[in-house]
Amino acid sequence: MHDISEGGIRSAVSLLGAALLVGLTASCSSPSPSREYAVPGDVCGTDVARSVLEPLLPAGQKISAEASSAVGVERCRISVDGEIVFSSAVEKHDANTTANDVASSAYGVDPADASADGGHVVYSKTGAVGLVECPASASADSSIWATVRTSHEVKASAMRTFVEGYAAAVAESDACRDLTAR
Repeated sequence: MHDISEGGIRSAVSLLGAALLVGLTASCSSPSPSREYAVPGDVCGTDVARSVLEPLLPAGQKISAEASSAVGVERCRISVDGEIVFSSAVEKHDANTTANDVASSAYGVDPADASADGGHVVYSKTGAVGLVECPASASADSSIWATVRTSHEVKASAMRTFVEGYAAAVAESDACRDLTAR
């Protein structure tokens, strides 16, 4: 006959309980959703690094983008599986407009959110605004701002990285000239 100590029984019961918990957790958890589409290298024609856009986009199967424009603004909406998940705009404002001014009317970001780049960027987990530093040839009586928002929360640092890169890409595009001419 074997003599089983109380400590041995507790150890065996604990081990059995842990194994049961691991088994239940593994059988109840579903695999995390995956991204089955290729992350684009542009936002409606404005080149951006895939590595800065990717953290802002959710998992899904199909991605599409739709550009639109109105007087003083160019917009881009990106949809994943038919739902708009990302919106950007390039907007013309008065020359003395600040990031806080733009943030006060932008969705997903608030003037009280974090700021960077000497006050030229305001960002949150769902939106950001950033000054587009147009070449000297752009009109001196206006400023151009990039705004971005997502339908879901992302890391605020990823939002900041994106809007800074996007604003720089817009500055290198024809948007400064086109928007200031309007």
